[in-house]
Amino acid sequence: MGKKETKDKKPAQFKKIYELLSKYQQVIIVGLANVGSKQVQDIRRILAKRNALLVIGKNTLFKKVLATRVQDLPETHEYYDELKKFGAAIKELDVLKNQVAGKIGFIFTDTPVFDLKSVIEENKVETPARVGAIAPIDVVIPPGPTGMDPASIQFFHALQIPTKIEKGQIQITKDFVVLKTGQKVGQSQAVLLQKLGKKPFLYGMEVLACYDNGSILNKQQVSVNLNDILTKFQKNVTNISAISLANGWVNESSAPYVLANAFKDLAAIGLQSGFIFDQIKQSNAPAPTSAPVAAKVEDKPVQQAPAKVEEPEEDVDMGGLFD
Repeated sequence: MGKKETKDKKPAQFKKIYELLSKYQQVIIVGLANVGSKQVQDIRRILAKRNALLVIGKNTLFKKVLATRVQDLPETHEYYDELKKFGAAIKELDVLKNQVAGKIGFIFTDTPVFDLKSVIEENKVETPARVGAIAPIDVVIPPGPTGMDPASIQFFHALQIPTKIEKGQIQITKDFVVLKTGQKVGQSQAVLLQKLGKKPFLYGMEVLACYDNGSILNKQQVSVNLNDILTKFQKNVTNISAISLANGWVNESSAPYVLANAFKDLAAIGLQSGFIFDQIKQSNAPAPTSAPVAAKVEDKPVQQAPAKVEEPEEDVDMGGLFD
């Protein structure tokens, strides 16, 4: 009965994937290793709120749909009448076929992968170390009480774990490395961690790659922090501006500062002379009630020359500074 139901669903799944490949320009490939069904349901709900749809199906089916979508749909195709509305072939999708391998899922969305990556990967669940699993991290048991009675001491001795009996229970006396990254979990390690109630591994979806309008972004590229790139770019632009100003070079980075400095000089002259032009008013710079030089001349008391001394009157030369 189960096989018949699966067979009946295939046409609907084929048409749905074909439609999604036609509708979205971005497909995020996520790894599903050790991810449980509840985690899948949770992330589906989260992604739905961000206009993203998670699809999990047979890799063979997805490859079959891809092979069909990158070519013009022949009139003899069994679903021609239903699929012809999605238009001509999308040949760019051919680069996606090499990403279809292993236990993976596909997220169809137009939201940038950089905005979704943290949302996809933050939903992790603590998991026991199962026999045969590959340790993604180092697993170390720190010193301290185990909560186990002395009857189990031989088990710890067999694993060469340094212990002592204290207050009626087994206590580990120093750090003990149970597993190293990349090591396969054996029976003894699994039993030990189970006895200690440890769930050392965190599993969740992992963004492996992203198809974006004809290009494939690999795992390293989708992990780039755009804010870090922007910060570094701004810092480099500032450095270029400083070097250009120091050497008197005028370019796109230094020109705004050159203009700003020139305006400051003009504004200073305008404020000192009492010549307030529109740009000074717009800059909200305080304008003096009268020019400082003029006030000095006006405030100076007029002195009368002695009557008996007659000297020719002279013009005051201001040196042409404000002419």
